[in-house]
Amino acid sequence: MKTKFIFLITGLLFNFTTYATSVNELTKQNWDSVILQAKNEGSVTFNIWYLQPQWRSFVKQFEDAYGIKVNIPEGTIEGNTNKLLAEAKREKGKMDVVALSVGQLPASRKTQALAKIDWLPYYSQAIHHLQSVDTEGYAVAFWGNQTGFAYDPAQMKNQSLPQTIDELQAFINANPQRFGYNDPNNGGAGDAFIQQIVTSKSGSFDSQNSQIEPTVVQSWQKGWQWFIDNKDKIIQTASGADSLTRLNDGELFLVPAWEDHLLGLQHTGAITSRLKFYVPQFGMPSGGNIIGIANNSPHPAASAVFVNWLVQPETQMKLKETFGTIPMGMQLDGKQLSENKVHFFGKEYSVILKKAFVQNVTMK
Repeated sequence: MKTKFIFLITGLLFNFTTYATSVNELTKQNWDSVILQAKNEGSVTFNIWYLQPQWRSFVKQFEDAYGIKVNIPEGTIEGNTNKLLAEAKREKGKMDVVALSVGQLPASRKTQALAKIDWLPYYSQAIHHLQSVDTEGYAVAFWGNQTGFAYDPAQMKNQSLPQTIDELQAFINANPQRFGYNDPNNGGAGDAFIQQIVTSKSGSFDSQNSQIEPTVVQSWQKGWQWFIDNKDKIIQTASGADSLTRLNDGELFLVPAWEDHLLGLQHTGAITSRLKFYVPQFGMPSGGNIIGIANNSPHPAASAVFVNWLVQPETQMKLKETFGTIPMGMQLDGKQLSENKVHFFGKEYSVILKKAFVQNVTMK
């Protein structure tokens, strides 16, 4: 009996030590072994800052397929990021899979908070270069979103939807105080709209260039003048959410918005399903969010299997059906999705634009 007991304990220890204890160690195993370990781990935490109730329903598909529980705690984008960075030096943290904005990647990389995920089976078919940022194997795009205009058909009535800057001006002239846009420092929808006005009025330039051209910034004055000339006719809202609230309440007829933000609020019943979305012919930028795995994840295999599931084509199409997102990566027929030709400004020009807007428009 004693011999059998020792043999049993030894076997348990052997089985335990065969499992990888970090994401990096998983790269040495075949994918079937990773899935086996993931099921043994039994759970994974997914830190995302928006639509948590809807996500908890969505991930049931993953739970049913793999028998792995997905925990989605409440949290903000700032809180999640701060926790990720604060725990980066620990041998084992409490975070597994973390959703991030593209702008948060540099700080996460600098602190070595994220593990390499370029070895995942679906990584090569996914998008890992987004908004002029190369994730360098540490993250992958999982959520695509598009900016455009949200409008209320009941308020617009028989008015045509503005498709050009001139048509937008005509709409504003005919409907003073009915068009609103948010401060670019408090939401990407307003930022996207301002960038398009500046570009259309001041001329196109290489907005992705990391070297700032003073003459380009000086030329933006033509764009600022458009906002100044229309200051008494348009409303500057506090945020993208504020814009949609005012649209919902009937105060505004037309506002720049994120398509996924609009649909998300409609799914929760926060705003009326009557509101619609479109992208004008002059174009509006698209963006997206990325996902990574904490370098010290307590559930490395389950994290890897979850991220791999999230970026595969079938899941991306289901995300589109559920949330109205832009699928990121290969389509189900194996063709790469076409990239939106309208981009957000690169980091350097984006920072300057927001400061210049405050100085030349808000403070005037």
